[in-house]
Order: sequence, then structure tokens, then C-alpha cells
Amino acid sequence: MNNENYEPPSMDSTEEASVNKPISLGFLLKFSAPTIVSTVLMSAFGIVDGVFVMRIIDEYAMSATALVWPFLMFVLALGFMFGTGGNALVAKELGEGKTVRARQNFTMIAVVAAVVTAVLSAVGLLAPNFILGILGVNPEVFDIAMEYFVPISWFLPVITLGVVFQQFLITEGKAHLSMIATIIGGSLNIALNWLFIYYLQWGLHGAALATSIGYTIPAVFGVCYFTYNRTRAGGLIFFVTPKFRLRALGQSAVNGLSEMITMMAGSITGIFMNNILMDIEGPMAVAASGIMFGGMGLITSLFFGYIWGIAPIISYNFGKGDSERLQRVFRLSLAAILTMAIAAVAGSFAFTDLIIGIYVTEPTVYFEGMWFTLPVVEMAHSALRIMSLGYVFMAVNAFGSALFTALNNGVISGLLSALRTFVFVMLSLAVLPLVFGLEGVWFAMPAAEVLAIFVTVGFLAVYRKRYQYL
Repeated sequence: MNNENYEPPSMDSTEEASVNKPISLGFLLKFSAPTIVSTVLMSAFGIVDGVFVMRIIDEYAMSATALVWPFLMFVLALGFMFGTGGNALVAKELGEGKTVRARQNFTMIAVVAAVVTAVLSAVGLLAPNFILGILGVNPEVFDIAMEYFVPISWFLPVITLGVVFQQFLITEGKAHLSMIATIIGGSLNIALNWLFIYYLQWGLHGAALATSIGYTIPAVFGVCYFTYNRTRAGGLIFFVTPKFRLRALGQSAVNGLSEMITMMAGSITGIFMNNILMDIEGPMAVAASGIMFGGMGLITSLFFGYIWGIAPIISYNFGKGDSERLQRVFRLSLAAILTMAIAAVAGSFAFTDLIIGIYVTEPTVYFEGMWFTLPVVEMAHSALRIMSLGYVFMAVNAFGSALFTALNNGVISGLLSALRTFVFVMLSLAVLPLVFGLEGVWFAMPAAEVLAIFVTVGFLAVYRKRYQYL
């Protein structure tokens, strides 16, 4: 049998949760559960570097990793663009019965993602001083920042492919395999951090190697799986001879525009924020922001995982033209993410000290007969609680943006993301620190989410009849 031309009868033939099953909250939670777990674990594993660096090295090393991180986010943004945007396109084509075309486009997207990020990796390796200067790395932490920057730059294409493959495993109905790859990669990252930083004393160079090697696991897993899928009965997506379709590539890019904008905006605003923090309080404030973003990633990963997990269901039913199921997914999902977001706010306040304690062994110091709280701890405590005030708005805004991505309207999705993660954040960062100082920096993102909620609700109302999700 020619596997490239094999047409499975329907997505019900997959071994796991099928997007054709009756829509209920239980089904949506079950379908998205592997993605939720993967997202939570990715967030947990993502703070490993910071924990080892903060506990074993010092706050200045933590500041260096926080300053370099926006560059990695910038490149990963392309991976999420190709992954989520291509995922929406391929899932829609599967819903329309265009299976062969879907496979060709999947292969093309993977190849293009690898080539583009390889070019960016080369730029980082050839001009590291220039890139670090843009990132706001000052002479105080420049040398240790370089230790972290160079190893990660070598691995960027592979890391990006891992992001792409994880998105397509969801469409394949194998989100649990993505979860397994995440667990293996994250566990390896932890083990290698201990080996490289603690045992071998390689410093930030070791932290970068541990992170990079851990992130390669999803890529290796994806290559093996999508190659093996050619011979597996019922396999939906696998590598075939790609056909370069500029329109399909453009559609994938537009579909994933919101995710790319979200991460690239996070990269740019992160650079801007780090420069402000360096001016106000120096490296300690940047280290505190690293703790804040780590804690925020952990707490919000629950509703972000759900949002990403149910996206293929939206795309598939949109492709089929099943508005009744689409409406039910929308209503149940909105209720679910609001509940998760409220729980995230409560959890942030309840576990602030616990989150900081993951990074800092001794939050207080004894000096001249008195106990003092470390400045980085005080700043991180304030930052975590202020940031949580925007979680409910963040959840609704993210859901609205992801909805339009899944509906293959990347323009609206991208506009929503650009406003909430870049325009409104930059405006808030430009104004609030002038009035409130350091706390104004922490208030910037919640303020941006509040401004964005009006735009999100407006677009949801305007397009409800066109897409029939309400």
C-alpha cells in the first residue's frame, strides 16, 4: 500500500481521544489533559536552570540568564508560529478530508522551521556581542551571560523543531506522547543541571548545555514518531515528500501570528523591562523578575495548556462546518478557563512564599543583631502578587486569540496578541514606572491585560455570526 495516498476513514480511527466524540466538559478536559500536563511540566522544567543557578551560583548569574532568555524566546516564537499555525491549517485540512495535502504541508512546515531557525542560530553565533548588547547585558554580568548564550545558540534549530512536533502530536491524537517526551526531556535537564553545575562546576555554561540537551528530546522523539507513522495503520500525519506551497506556508504563518507575536512581544518587552529594572534597582531586580516569570509560568500553565489542547477540536469542527459542536466547545471552554484563572489567582497569593523558596534557600540574613529579608526576595514577593491580578483577563484574552488561530483567522488573532502583549505592555511600561517606580514595572502586564479585554470581547462579539461559535 502507498502510505502517502492512504486515507483513513475518519479521525475516530486514532487510538486516543477523538475530536468526533460527543462534546462535554469531561471530554474536553480528557482531550486536553495531556497538553495541560505537558504545559505544566514544561513550565516546571523551564525553571530548573533558574533554581540551580540561584541556589548554587548567585543572584548575578540568575540575572544573566534572565537577560539572555528574551533571545531564546524570540527564536522559539518562530517555532510556535509554525507549530500552532501549521497545526490549525493541517487540522482543518484533515477535517475537510484533504489528508495527502495535510501531510505534504506538515513536512514542508517542519523543513522551513528548521532552515529559518538555523539562520538565526548562525546570526547569534557570529555576532554574540552585538546580540547581548541589544539584550541590555551590562559589563557587570557580560562574561557570565556569554557563557549561557553561546551553547543555547548552537541548539536553537533542534529546540524549535521540538516545539513544532509537539503541536502536531496533538492533531495526531497523541498528545500523551508529547507529554512523555516532555517528561523525559525535563528529567534529563534536571539530572544534567545537577551534573554540570553542582558536580562538574561548569557554571552557566553547564546550565545552558543541560537546558539545550533536555529540549532536544521532543525533536528526536518527533522525528522518530512521524517517520514510523508511515508504516503504522491508521497514522494520520507523517513525513512525505514535501511540496513547497507559498500560500500554505503563508497561511500557517498568518494562523500562528498571534503565538509568534505573543512570544516575540514577550522577548521585546522583556528586554525593555530588564533595562528599566537595571536602571531602577540593578541586577537584583532582574533576578526578581526571573523568579516572577518562573512562578507565573507555573501557575498559568494550567489554563494555557487547556487552551492549546482543545485548539484542534475547534479547527476540525470548523473544517467540517459543525457549528453546533463549535458553540458547545466555546461555552464549555470559556467556563473552564475562567475557573482555572480564578484558581490561579488564589494559588498565586497562597503559594507566593513557596514559589520563592524554590529559588532561595535562605530568604533572610542576620546582620548586626537583626534579621533582614533579602532584597531579591522582597521584590519577587511583590512582583508575584501584583502580576496575579491580571490572570483572569489574561486567560480570556489568550483564549480569544487562540480561538481565532484555530478558526484560521491569523490576522485577528495576531492583532489581539500584538495589542495585549506588546502595544499595551509597552505603553504601561513607559508610564507606570514613572509614577510608581519599581511596582509600576510589576503592574504593567496586568494593566495591559485589562486594556486588552475590551478589544477581545469586542472582536468575539463582531465575529460571532461569521464563525457561529455563539
